[in-house]
Amino acid sequence: PSQVQKMIVYTTSDNSMRVKCEAPEDINGPNGRYHLEVEAGNTLVRNVSQSKCDFPVNNLQYSTYYRFK
Repeated sequence: PSQVQKMIVYTTSDNSMRVKCEAPEDINGPNGRYHLEVEAGNTLVRNVSQSKCDFPVNNLQYSTYYRFK
């Protein structure tokens, strides 16, 4: 598939965020699934897959840089 569209990440509380996106322009197959990887530094801390691109990310640590892919 092509890349997802309009990915947004926003804060929902002091240590929680939500990641949302819209479907890619080209899915190229049957119903797709969305995968979210959350990294802290070089460590994968979460790896989630689901049918809707709407991921709550809870229990984050303060003063930590996270990357969402």
